[in-house]
Amino acid sequence: MQNISKIRKQFFKSLIAGTGECFLILKENPEIDFSDLIYKASIINFAYDPGPEGSRADFIYKLIINSKQKNKLIKKILKKLKTEEKDFYALQQMSDLAVQFFNAGYIESKSILYYAFENNQMEDSSFFGEKQLIELFGLEGIFKIAEVIGKKIYENSETIAYPWFINDFQKKNKSIDVNSEIKKASKKNKYIKFYYNSIINYKLDFKKPKKIKRIDYKYIKEKIMNSSIGIGRTKRVNELTNEEVEKLASEFLVEKDKKLKEKYLSFFKQRKFPFDYKQIFEIAKKKNKKNPRFQWNALESLKFFSSKEIREYALEKIKSLKNPCDYLCLLTSNYKKGDYKLLVEILNRRNDYHYIHSLVYGFIDIYEVNKLKESKAPLELIYSKMNCGMHRADIVKILFDNKVLSQKILNEIKSDSYYAVRKLYKKFFKTSKRD
Repeated sequence: MQNISKIRKQFFKSLIAGTGECFLILKENPEIDFSDLIYKASIINFAYDPGPEGSRADFIYKLIINSKQKNKLIKKILKKLKTEEKDFYALQQMSDLAVQFFNAGYIESKSILYYAFENNQMEDSSFFGEKQLIELFGLEGIFKIAEVIGKKIYENSETIAYPWFINDFQKKNKSIDVNSEIKKASKKNKYIKFYYNSIINYKLDFKKPKKIKRIDYKYIKEKIMNSSIGIGRTKRVNELTNEEVEKLASEFLVEKDKKLKEKYLSFFKQRKFPFDYKQIFEIAKKKNKKNPRFQWNALESLKFFSSKEIREYALEKIKSLKNPCDYLCLLTSNYKKGDYKLLVEILNRRNDYHYIHSLVYGFIDIYEVNKLKESKAPLELIYSKMNCGMHRADIVKILFDNKVLSQKILNEIKSDSYYAVRKLYKKFFKTSKRD
């Protein structure tokens, strides 16, 4: 009994994380009923950030069809889809599952998805199920979407209709003039008319950003001087010439405005500061409660510099702080063999997902630069502790690049919840050096 409890606990841990280990556990323990745990993961998207990571429906569906309680599970999930009112990401995931259920022969999924969308009660006027309705109903689904969202627009003028899913349908169905069909339907239905006007106005307002041939000094300078726009992370910062980088660095050194200096540092955390790091180091050592990004950008900018004083400062902070995530980047160019023990200790301080996720950026920076065999222990540990598929893809790639990807993890990523991790399996399985 105790062994079954332990196995179920490990299964659910993998399920929440989104790793493929749960499939291996399911296969190895056919006598254990995991259906209640699979149900929980079906009606909640456990991804750390389900917005960019997306639905885990493909991952969950494979577990459902391999469960002995498959029919019971599907009925419970569809029932929950009809009644859930608040959790947008759960509704999106259940809508994806409904499409898969319908394709597997569960015909009632279609009408339940239709009902759930029509009776959407979310206060912020978010809409789930648009893509799925179009997938099941085609043009008829678009009319239903237009009517439901159009009614919301009629009741609340701040509601906006986004045409993304309709645009996708148009690309796949070139023989149909979708806008023309919606316009035609709008003449008979006032709600569809409100929807049609909204998507047309959105298209008029939406302007595609101009393509920039080369990111240069002028481009970065405009970003720095415009307080409402950040520079953003991009490898294209390497397109600047050394002379242009030095010009920006010289301006940074004489700039007095802290907000502008912080903007300059948002550039230098991506492209190495070409002069002495002392001024940046002084900023990095001072807490700035009014603008914490000022200090954080300074710390990130120092990751390119190898220095005894930076390493000593990093170790002091990492050992003394409860959460030293902001200071891990300082080890990127100051890592020494054996530091993996400290990183393992940091990971073992706490198990909550927010804490683990805060550390992953530093681990990625450190071990992308320091391609050592000893990266195996901390990287495998953070892989097992986090529920972020996007960063799991980063970790798995570093394990592979550092030639320490284990057979166990290679087996698991084949069935990972995140598509980018599953893609890595196809890339790695033939060439990976196995333990």
